[in-house]
Amino acid sequence: MKYFRPKSIEKYFSISSASSTLLAGGTDLIPHFEHKQILPETIIDLKKLPNFSGIKLVDKKIVIGSGTTIEEIKNCDLIKENLNALAQACTDFGSVQIRNRATIGGNICNASPSGDTLSPLYAFDAELNLRNKNATRAIPIDEFIVGPGKTTLKKGEFLESITIPLSTAKSLFFKLGLRAAMAIAVVNFAIVYSNTKLIIAVGAVAPTILKFSGLESLSIEKILAKIDRDISPIDDIRATAKYRRQVLRNMLEYELKKIKNNV
Repeated sequence: MKYFRPKSIEKYFSISSASSTLLAGGTDLIPHFEHKQILPETIIDLKKLPNFSGIKLVDKKIVIGSGTTIEEIKNCDLIKENLNALAQACTDFGSVQIRNRATIGGNICNASPSGDTLSPLYAFDAELNLRNKNATRAIPIDEFIVGPGKTTLKKGEFLESITIPLSTAKSLFFKLGLRAAMAIAVVNFAIVYSNTKLIIAVGAVAPTILKFSGLESLSIEKILAKIDRDISPIDDIRATAKYRRQVLRNMLEYELKKIKNNV
């Protein structure tokens, strides 16, 4: 196995190939190796690439480097003040050790329907900036993730950063796991709301995150009915489909009633 840690985009593309495995935080990659799966031919560690980590404000948009750790996002005042649901999701993410290694780009590219950061990113209309040798292309996150573990990332590309418009709306994140901490979500959701807007993104109840917008004129009962029609939860080791459906409805109803009383 060969290991590289390039410090420039040019160097990265000079060593990258179709057989390369990319390393950011390694919290998903390393356990695979520990379970005696075949080691990749080449590992490319992305952490030293320019602009791969960090959070900045650019033209009224928040830009998060793909290699930014979950702990950095959790502690960032810019995120807490403008994208509270994302800050909450990062707070509920694993253990402190995991948060200091795991990256937001890894959580996105892992493309798990229960990924903690995904429902807030969907609700906030996040756009992903994908880099290849010659250019960068931008794509909405809901067009990037197409199924469990599946994305539209092309050969020779990597996720460089995430761009999220500044939001004056309030937001919240909810996650239910089988224990109080360090649990994969049974269900999760993010709600972004104001006097004129209501967006809900739900996770772990379909092959990808489901985003519902244009809900502000609907009653709570109609919102719940709409979401219940569109989700397709499954039975697995964490919960039954029936339980997921019911708990999602119960917690959404609880949060929406609080929102309706306070907006």
